[in-house]
Amino acid sequence: MDIVERVFSVAQAIHAQFEQVKCCKHQCQRLVERIQILLEPVRILRAQPRQHISHHEEQLMKKLLQALEEAQKLVMKYSQTSWIQKFLRARSTGEEFVWVNESLEDIAQGLSLLLQAEQKQAFLEAFQSKTCRRQDAEDLRDDRAFLDQVIASTEEPKDVLEEFYIDRECMESKMDWMKSELNKVIREMERLKKVNVGKREDITEIKRDQLTFHRHLQDTESYDLYEGEYLKYPVAIKTFKRPLTTDPAKVRDIFEKEIQTLKKFESPNILRMYGICIEENDGSPCFSIVMEYCKHGTLRDVLNKQQHLSWDIRIRMALGAARGLYRLHQTGEKSRLHGCICSSKFLVAGDYCVKLSGFELCETESSIKRKAKKDWKQVSMLAYIAPENLKDINYPYKMPCEIYSFGVVLAEIATSKIPFQGCTPEEIVEKICNHHCWDPLGEDCPEDLRKIIEQCRAFDPSQRPSAEEIVDSLADLEK
Repeated sequence: MDIVERVFSVAQAIHAQFEQVKCCKHQCQRLVERIQILLEPVRILRAQPRQHISHHEEQLMKKLLQALEEAQKLVMKYSQTSWIQKFLRARSTGEEFVWVNESLEDIAQGLSLLLQAEQKQAFLEAFQSKTCRRQDAEDLRDDRAFLDQVIASTEEPKDVLEEFYIDRECMESKMDWMKSELNKVIREMERLKKVNVGKREDITEIKRDQLTFHRHLQDTESYDLYEGEYLKYPVAIKTFKRPLTTDPAKVRDIFEKEIQTLKKFESPNILRMYGICIEENDGSPCFSIVMEYCKHGTLRDVLNKQQHLSWDIRIRMALGAARGLYRLHQTGEKSRLHGCICSSKFLVAGDYCVKLSGFELCETESSIKRKAKKDWKQVSMLAYIAPENLKDINYPYKMPCEIYSFGVVLAEIATSKIPFQGCTPEEIVEKICNHHCWDPLGEDCPEDLRKIIEQCRAFDPSQRPSAEEIVDSLADLEK
């Protein structure tokens, strides 16, 4: 049994054992609640192939397992009559619950990195230090108060050998508390489900009054991009200029069909789509697409502005980008390729979590957006095109072609440099096709990362690895 499954196994055992708890119920119940919330991000790890779990994530699982095993000891301890006898005499739990609760809080900080922005916010609210300390103090106080009731209602409180005799009023109080605490757990789990951004079922049509526009980020020929809020969560809003169609029904029909495909995606490394907003104003509708906001902008923006990133961060970004591409490729659809991999198609969130973008709601967007004039000879895009496509315009775009493009992105992450900067289109084609020449990676590039990049940029398409193999290699490099 691997580490993730062991975590779920112990958590399930704790939940089942809680039914037998006879003492310190408030404190034990709180442990059960927090453990259930912690399992939300662990489910994301559980859905990933085991070989893709990083060393950092594996260490977190080991810490969580250790904390769960201590929590299990406490729950079992207060399920046994002998311990209740000692508790009655001592009337104090001391510091027994403190270490476990503090460990869960620390682990929550690490696990939150697996979550998207709004899910992360809701998740961490349950583990705010000030709130947890207040809850723990209340639980201890309530457990002691309940014990006082037990002692007061027991005929021989100094000689409790078999079982407790609790009066009717005390039992009713106990049942009311249990009902109240169970309802709290249910409400918390429902709240987390509502903001579970990993799932795509809630991509929907959004009303204009649910959106708040803040900062204008970008002005292009076909759309304006804004930073804003949707239901109090930070989002990016792409509002289209001079839309191709004025028929909202047509756009809605395409949108409804396309989101069925997007429901297959569940990854923290693929940009989250919230939906589409259609404002119908006197026959001239305004269309906007609402998506996750990544505060650092594109991967290219980060590499331009932060030239001296550590290798730990560069490898983390490379692994995140690879996971996004792998998730796209593993849908099982023959045609499910991105088609335009470059450093501007990856976005970077606040914790340097890289997310693949540029294909979500593409059919819906194509039905709205006017095509901008494209110069297929512009240098920035030629640098990403595989040699076989440069040499033969009719060569089919296949997965190895996309892996080549991703190899160029990995080289950018390693060097921060724009590929073939300063070269003309003719020079780029000459270097790649005739001389098999690529930008150097630098002497400080880790040797294992260098090998991955060279494999991806191999001139022979059959020598390039799959996205899954890239993820495996980068995950090993992160350890």
